[in-house]
Amino acid sequence: MTLALLTIVVSAAPRFLAPGPVAQTTREHVRVFVETDGPLSLSGADGGCSVDSRFRLDGGATLAHCTFTLAPGRNVLSASTPDDGGVLTVEAVISRYVTTSTLPAGVEAQGFGPGTAHRPEVENVCAQCHSMERPDGGSAVAFCSTCHAEVTQRKVMHGPVQQGACLACHQEASTPNRYAVRWPIQETCFSCHVDIKAAMATKAFRHGPAAAGRCTTCHDPHGSEQPFWLKKHAYDLCTNCHTEKRGERHVVVGFVYGDSHPLRGRPHPLKDRTEFSCPSCHNPHAAQSRFLWQFDVTNRESLCRTCHQK
Repeated sequence: MTLALLTIVVSAAPRFLAPGPVAQTTREHVRVFVETDGPLSLSGADGGCSVDSRFRLDGGATLAHCTFTLAPGRNVLSASTPDDGGVLTVEAVISRYVTTSTLPAGVEAQGFGPGTAHRPEVENVCAQCHSMERPDGGSAVAFCSTCHAEVTQRKVMHGPVQQGACLACHQEASTPNRYAVRWPIQETCFSCHVDIKAAMATKAFRHGPAAAGRCTTCHDPHGSEQPFWLKKHAYDLCTNCHTEKRGERHVVVGFVYGDSHPLRGRPHPLKDRTEFSCPSCHNPHAAQSRFLWQFDVTNRESLCRTCHQK
């Protein structure tokens, strides 16, 4: 007679540490940290992520992490672990903003919601392996880059990041989330970019994201692969909202020789080593015309003559 032993495995549901159950961001990518006591699978907007290597935490739990690409709008990330007779699943909802649309109900309006990794309960977990306190006299960039090395290695760096001045924008003693950026974000940007602040105050018309104080809709405050720390090539960034302008036919079809004005891929006639793009004619912050024309012109003929002298 053979005695069969039945082992019942009881698992605890995974727990999202960062981001929180509800979060918001303007970033295209997000790192997800999940606490679990068993095998784990993560799935999100760009597919799934099977986690094999995890960090062991005190008490026997493990910490898993993956990076996901966020789609504009509402993103649902799922974390699942097998349980006796089924699967335990928890979800986190992340709203990615690319325009100035109204915040959905239930999303924290101040800052970036509860998604930051520097909440006390998350730092307590991280502290099991990492020092969460900057050493006396230690530089901010050396301390921050132990986890955030990626933001210091981009092609076009924002000045404070390149100089290691992380705390010029981030507040070390902010609560309840440490290292928060002052809010509205526009106030932080205007502390250095006084020329843009003056234009926003004096020009007759303002671009929607800039007027709403959402500088990070278009700019990555650490750096990017594009000039002016734009999140994408200027044409792709502008047509992300102005979808009707896609397709390379714009403004002057039938008005000049040729069937359309170029929107990219051509040299700027007034600036060396600069590609012609949407901001060559339109100011992305503020201007004197409702079309946000550059050079403070208020009629189309004057705009054209800045480049076309004849």
